[in-house]
Amino acid sequence: MTDKKSTVKRFKKTLRVIGVLFFLSAFVLWGVFMLSKPCDRTNATYSNFVVEEDATKADVAQSLYENGFVSKASRFELLSKISFAGKFRPGTYYLSPSQNSLEIIRVLTNGLTTSQGFTIPAGLTVEQIATELDRDGIADKEKFLEAAASPDLLQIDIIKEGLEDHPEIKGTDLVEGFLLPTEYIMSTDVDESMLIIMMIDAFSNFYNDDYRARAEELSIDVRDVLAIASVIEKETSVDSERAKISAVLHNRYNLEMTDEKEIYAVPLCMPSKESITAALYPEDIEDTYYVLSSKLDGTHRFTSDEAEYQAWLEEYDAAVKANESSEDTEESND
Repeated sequence: MTDKKSTVKRFKKTLRVIGVLFFLSAFVLWGVFMLSKPCDRTNATYSNFVVEEDATKADVAQSLYENGFVSKASRFELLSKISFAGKFRPGTYYLSPSQNSLEIIRVLTNGLTTSQGFTIPAGLTVEQIATELDRDGIADKEKFLEAAASPDLLQIDIIKEGLEDHPEIKGTDLVEGFLLPTEYIMSTDVDESMLIIMMIDAFSNFYNDDYRARAEELSIDVRDVLAIASVIEKETSVDSERAKISAVLHNRYNLEMTDEKEIYAVPLCMPSKESITAALYPEDIEDTYYVLSSKLDGTHRFTSDEAEYQAWLEEYDAAVKANESSEDTEESND
């Protein structure tokens, strides 16, 4: 009987120890997560950061804070200690405020200095990005497209979002719209798969919790947002018009005026940050039509009257024909 009681006591003691260890582990993981949070997850801009030859971890932490890469020097220094980070290697690095502190620690301890940069302009497709990167010697086009179509990308939450409603989306269509147009600085040993991940990460950092909440308010998912944003990107380069065109698209959809051919399951291109924001925050207007201005200056006119829309459309077509006729006359005179 005594042995049985002793066994029960040891069992309970073991459970208590396990419980304490579990709590401590959870507390440590939570602490690491909090310490590692990005300084500014919406800022995917990369810039130089130099680690001097004799710099201590405290020196590096302070310099990271002063240059806006981490929110607090003391937190970064503590994280480097509890994560058992090795010595930070001297060199020039390209870092971003959108990187979490653990990523920065990994870069600085591994010595992943970088030397090559490129910019993805808005309005390109996956195919066009692959062509440009291949042309500039940054990536092999076929390998880039293969990486962009990899089923492994389905492990990324933001790529999986909305796919249940569109099982037909496969191949490079998986990432169409998700490769954020911005400036990138990459490691010299980055391969095509890492390039894709880097661009998706940049989008994930930009598409913050406020944007996600706003999409829920509008009852749309991230793929809907990108589809709308891609239409805005294709339709105008005038910043002041983006939210107006967004309003027309939303109004037409809400009023069930949208034809099936106007609904895109796959974004038309990689929309800019400005177009993505406009897709989420349309202007408060009731217009349901827009047409290019007969001034031929790239601006649009907006209306909710179909007859007015048709009249403006005829004016625009007439202006285009008159302009073409004028150009032909000038060429013949030359």
